Amino acid sequence: MPRVSTTRTSRSASRANPLDPTTCDAQGKNCKRRFSQFGSFRMWYGNGKAKYDGLNLSGRARLGQKFEMQGFYTLSHSTGNILAGADEFRLTDAGHQPDLRTVRDQSVDPYDPLCSACDGPLNTDARHRVTLSGLYKAPLGLDFSGIFRYRSGTPYTDWAGTDISCGPDRPNCKDGYAMDLPAGVSHVNSLRGGSFSQFDVRLSKTFNFYRNYGVDVIGEIFNLFNSKNPAAYIGNRASAAYRQPSVYAGDPGQGEQRLAQLGVRVHF
Repeated sequence: MPRVSTTRTSRSASRANPLDPTTCDAQGKNCKRRFSQFGSFRMWYGNGKAKYDGLNLSGRARLGQKFEMQGFYTLSHSTGNILAGADEFRLTDAGHQPDLRTVRDQSVDPYDPLCSACDGPLNTDARHRVTLSGLYKAPLGLDFSGIFRYRSGTPYTDWAGTDISCGPDRPNCKDGYAMDLPAGVSHVNSLRGGSFSQFDVRLSKTFNFYRNYGVDVIGEIFNLFNSKNPAAYIGNRASAAYRQPSVYAGDPGQGEQRLAQLGVRVHF
């Protein structure tokens, strides 16, 4: 079924005291900040926004008493100027794109944090999401089940890595902030990382001993195909790791590498 969200607003923290290029000396140095009596400070701003448009499809199939399967598909698009999400207080999320840690809460246009280039796909904007699960009651009392998850790549920002402008509409000047978009890049989160997929399976058998007492023996394999699932891509053009992932499956905070486990569960 279709689902369209209304625009949501939230606060954001933006560095709001850039260098004023009109105060520089003849060599373009010794510039003063817009509010010269202060250093670089953050300003809490209440006009953050985000919008979600999506189409959700689901289905379920059952073949007798032995096999059951269900699936979900989502086609969606989410945009905004608070890239980590409408309810976040920061402009950027270093967990999603680690190279932005050095320019935390900098806008690509500190003079206009609502600029058109400041608006782009959210970090969670995976256009396609698929989930499939199934259960098969095999002979000898064995239960075989599995779940497959997939999403297409999420976006990250392509940025210069050095101070080259005072915003998209003010090229060839410096404002003391390095989060600038290179020539030809029209908005934040313009690049896409790799997709994510994981297939988990389980085989179990129940042994009943007396009345409601029994034991379930369970074998599970997570990420059966050992998908690498690269994430946390680097968008800093000055970095040697530009457009490369920095984490993979099995790293802290990520999905599993192939992992097998055997368990016993007592029920009564």
